[in-house]
Amino acid sequence: MKTYSARSLVSPKKETVKSFNPHYIVGVLISIIGLGVLAQGFRWQILSADKFISLAKSQYIENQRQPTSRGVIYASDSTVFAVDQPVWGIYASLSSNDLERDKFFKNKDKYISTISAILNVSQEELEEKLTEQFMFFKIKSGVSTEKKSALEKANIFGPGTQGFGLYFEREEQRIYPNGSLAAHLLGFIGKNSDGEDVGQYGIEGFYFGDITGQEGYTYEEKDSQGNVILTAEYEPILPRQGKSFTLTVIPSIQQKVEKALKQGVEKNQAKSGSAVILNPNTGAIIAMANYPTYNPNEYWKVTDPWIFKNKAISDVYEYGSVQKPITIAIGLESGKVEDDYTCNDKTGSYKLYDKTIYTWDKQPDGKLTLGGILEKSNNPCVLQVALQTGHDYYYPKLKEFGIGSIIGVGLQDESTGYLMPYEMWTKLDLAVTAFGQSISATPLQITSAISTIANEGKRMRPYIISEVQESEDTIKYKPQVIAQPISEKTAKKVAKMMEGVVRQGESKFFFNRDLPNYSIAGKTGTAQIPKRNEAGYYDDRTNTTFVGFSPVENAQMVMIVRLEEPKLNTFSASTAVPVWIDIFKAVADDLEIPKK
Repeated sequence: MKTYSARSLVSPKKETVKSFNPHYIVGVLISIIGLGVLAQGFRWQILSADKFISLAKSQYIENQRQPTSRGVIYASDSTVFAVDQPVWGIYASLSSNDLERDKFFKNKDKYISTISAILNVSQEELEEKLTEQFMFFKIKSGVSTEKKSALEKANIFGPGTQGFGLYFEREEQRIYPNGSLAAHLLGFIGKNSDGEDVGQYGIEGFYFGDITGQEGYTYEEKDSQGNVILTAEYEPILPRQGKSFTLTVIPSIQQKVEKALKQGVEKNQAKSGSAVILNPNTGAIIAMANYPTYNPNEYWKVTDPWIFKNKAISDVYEYGSVQKPITIAIGLESGKVEDDYTCNDKTGSYKLYDKTIYTWDKQPDGKLTLGGILEKSNNPCVLQVALQTGHDYYYPKLKEFGIGSIIGVGLQDESTGYLMPYEMWTKLDLAVTAFGQSISATPLQITSAISTIANEGKRMRPYIISEVQESEDTIKYKPQVIAQPISEKTAKKVAKMMEGVVRQGESKFFFNRDLPNYSIAGKTGTAQIPKRNEAGYYDDRTNTTFVGFSPVENAQMVMIVRLEEPKLNTFSASTAVPVWIDIFKAVADDLEIPKK
């Protein structure tokens, strides 16, 4: 029997076993770490480069914003219409210092009650936010300087602790010292969906960028101690204060216009009313008012957004018989209608194609001169004047009167009128346009057109800004002639006819009773309102208008009054005319209108 040693039993034959190599493992680990470093370096230097550059710069570069004030809006007599007022943002603020935090929370209840009483904020809301972890949060914006001072002097935490637990940040708040005066001209500074200030309506909306100005911005390098390195890069952007605007509006007249217009709208139970007073010699807007109105200091209280609209420049409407003096002026200027032109209205109607056009009362007016056509406000006769003139001459002259074109007065939401394209005009279009239907304009555009007759045939560009001030520079706006559609001779003839309308036409009772000693020319316009989404006009809804100027020769003012859908009466002579007279009586002395 053979015996074997233990050694021989374990390894009867040779086995191949790899020995452990620590250098190999170390190499693999180094490779993995190296790839990780490369990946992280790629992320830091390429993907997140901007973030870390900004972080690095923040340690030695300081950026500071320098706020600037918005410009002021002045009236013609330097009355302030709109200006910025300093207010404050109030914050609850506390450091991480344990002693300060302990002191604060021991007096937390007194802090809450004091802040709540002065700022009129909810105690429950403050309690909810003043947790053990709080550091900083905004309590309220737009706080007056008086309330800020009260908070500072409250000494909530005992003597010598004024302002402890609070932080004050200066803000600017737009205020309108005269309340609702000229609200539709000014507009207001409101908020957009992001809570940022934005100008809305009027001057504030149209010129918001100019009024706001530009924030200043500094870029400074600092050393490790926080001192500015004077030899290093320094790139300041200086703040630019907002531009200030001076308007042509006379506040005392504006106030009287607004008061009389409000009374007229309420008395006639109208949906709204608008009035404009213009200097026909310069185009300067002396007053522009609408009712209902609002207070721009409390614009958020308005429940119907249409009240914000300046209907004197944004509402386009068919203005009716106010167009008739313009039609006769164009006819005379064309030479195709003579001074002695007469029209014999035997039936109170005129048939053109398959349409019949009537007088306002469907009664014949007999034989009429050009002046008689205006006094009777006769539709069949004035359309014959237009047909005799021809639309090839009539249409471009309408454009010269400003019909169908935007004025560009510098107020947000201004509209253009409607004038059908020339190539689409037919005889019927010419006929109905002659007395103010199928044509539309804003009250300001109508006032501008009639001012041409008042100003010896020259139409001045209407404007409401007289000066713009920026730092030391001042830009002054000068009167500008933009068209002369009719001659001085024609203008004077039509002006005399319009004087006859006032003294012998449908409104003669009011003018002869209330203003017998003034030289006044004018024309009414009663226009039915087109139906929505269907052809035709409402039978019981009208827009009533009166445009007049005074004196008849060398006119110093032209004024329009427009009432939207008056319910008391549907005719201009009984609605718009009395309001016009009330306004005229209130402002005639201010405008130095002479008596006869």
